[in-house]
Amino acid sequence: MNPVMGVFANQERRSKRTHMPLIRDRSIIAPIILLLLCVAPLCVAQQTGADKGSQPSDLRTFQQVEDRWSQAITKRDQYALELVLSPELVDVSDSGDQMTRNQQIAMLLGKSAAPLSLDQCVINVRRFDDVALVIGAYTEQQRVNGKLVRHKGKFTHVYQRVHSNWLCVSAQRTPEIEPALQKPQEARQQSDAEPVIESACRSAR
Repeated sequence: MNPVMGVFANQERRSKRTHMPLIRDRSIIAPIILLLLCVAPLCVAQQTGADKGSQPSDLRTFQQVEDRWSQAITKRDQYALELVLSPELVDVSDSGDQMTRNQQIAMLLGKSAAPLSLDQCVINVRRFDDVALVIGAYTEQQRVNGKLVRHKGKFTHVYQRVHSNWLCVSAQRTPEIEPALQKPQEARQQSDAEPVIESACRSAR
């Protein structure tokens, strides 16, 4: 054989041996890419689906729930209140008192310390599948020793979805700092007036 041709033949054989592993490696690239394309959407869905944030639909949904709660208090409607509060409810008032749902209902029917009116405004909602954290502002009025007293503050409610209904399992209120005392004459006139409640949504904004 021609020496020159022999050199070229040897180079060609070495080239084939060198590139053969690359061909084998490329044959598994397609399945790997396909696997990554299938797994990536699942990872993104888990990250975005766990925390849905304050979606407009969530704000509307829980504002309706809070409105039903407020109306049940104002109208002294036990059945409506049971449709909003979970039997496992733990409620911490603005004074630090802890109450259950049954105690809330007993207070409502007793009409002694129950508020005359209640307004609750949803500000933020963080939903995690069947659990939701609702933050908002409240304004309530009640009579204490014959005088009309108004309380304002922020609330944090934790809801659990049971079937298609949202029930509050935990509630806590934080009062705002009381404003300066009114003049005696002004306070007397306000105590004799009918309960007029300022919208918690308007005051929160």
